[in-house]
Amino acid sequence: MTSALAQAKQKPTKIKPDFTGTWLLDRAKGNVGSSATPDQPLKIAHHDPELKISRMIPGNGQVTAHDFVYYTDGRGETNPTLVALSTSTDVNRSDHDNDISKSRTTWSGNKLVTRSTVRSLIGGHLLEFEIIDAWKLSADGKSLTQNSRTVFQQDTSGAIFVPGAEPEIKRVFNRVPD
Repeated sequence: MTSALAQAKQKPTKIKPDFTGTWLLDRAKGNVGSSATPDQPLKIAHHDPELKISRMIPGNGQVTAHDFVYYTDGRGETNPTLVALSTSTDVNRSDHDNDISKSRTTWSGNKLVTRSTVRSLIGGHLLEFEIIDAWKLSADGKSLTQNSRTVFQQDTSGAIFVPGAEPEIKRVFNRVPD
């Protein structure tokens, strides 16, 4: 009887969302506008704690596949960098093809949150930004929302340069039927 009471008092474990599927960006529901990448599918294979995302990314006149692996238990991960901050007028993506990004991914309720740091030398000062991506699956499982924020980390070197605040980016993806 005591084991039955102990089991009855335990809170039920919440089932975490499964992001597995093929997703297409719905420009009308987010705020990325026409500057977003063309309609390339986002493919996710989610077997908690491992989350694999495969993206097709255009660059230099062609579209190439990029694979990313995240661990939802917070152990950290290293992936190719997609965000480059630079003062250079050369925006050739191939110059950054070997850049890596370290991040940490954890659950926050039913949202999956990834935090990574981007560093850039601007005006002779090393600036650091935190990129925060929060992913949430809709209740019906038909749409996946990604909210991305870029947060400037306060410069302690005495520099007077402070970048303007970046608006939060919202991307909404619709599930593609299998």
